[in-house]
Amino acid sequence: MFKSFAFTHPGHIRKVNEDSFYISDEKGLWIVCDGMGGHDEGNFASHLITDIFEQLELKGTLEEKISLMSKQLQVIHSILQNKVDKLGKNIKIGTTLMLLCIEGNRGVCIHSGDSRCYNLRGEVLSTVTKDHSIEIDDFYGYRKVLTSAISAPGDFNIEVTRFIVDPNDVYLLCSDGLYDNISSLTIKSSMEEQSLENGINKLKFNVLSSTADDNITAIMVAHK
Repeated sequence: MFKSFAFTHPGHIRKVNEDSFYISDEKGLWIVCDGMGGHDEGNFASHLITDIFEQLELKGTLEEKISLMSKQLQVIHSILQNKVDKLGKNIKIGTTLMLLCIEGNRGVCIHSGDSRCYNLRGEVLSTVTKDHSIEIDDFYGYRKVLTSAISAPGDFNIEVTRFIVDPNDVYLLCSDGLYDNISSLTIKSSMEEQSLENGINKLKFNVLSSTADDNITAIMVAHK
C-alpha cells in the first residue's frame, strides 16, 4: 500500500490559506486544491472538493471509480454555479484540482488547472499531467492565466490521465506555490530521500526559505 505525508502553509505574504488537501492511504486517494476567487470563495471551493471526497465511498474497479469521481466533480461544479447565481454578483469562484488515485498497478490523475503531480521513477523526474495555464505579457505585465479549473461561471472541464504504476514510484502532488518557488532539482532531491517524512520536511524547509509568495501545499506518496 502506498503511504503519504503532507503539509500546507499560507506562505510569507498571504494571510489566508485557500489551499486544501485530502489524503487517504486506505482508499489510495490523494487530492490537492488551490482555491481562487478571494478569501471566502476560494476557501469554499477548495474545501468543497476535499470535504465531499472525504465522505465519498469508492468501490469497484478503477474505471468504475473514475466514473464515480467524475460524476461527483460535475455535482461540485453545479454547486459552485448555483452559489454564483444566488450571489448575483460579478464574481468568479473556483479551485484547481489535482487528484491521484492508485488501484494495484494502475493509476489515474484527474486534474483541472495548474496544480501538479510529479513522478520520480528511478532517476527520472517527470510530470504526469500538463498545466492548464498559459503565460502572457500584456498591459498588466507578465502573469500566468488558468485555461481551466473547477469553477463558475464557466464550463465543466477535467482531464483524466491513466498510467501504469511501478512499485518503486514516488509521487508528489502540489499547488503552484511550491514549484514556483523552488527548483526541479530541489523537488527531485526531496523525492529521493529514504523516508517520505524526510522528503516532505526537506520540501517544506526549502520552500519556506524562499519568498514563498503564495499558499503552498504538497503531498508525497510512495511505498517508503
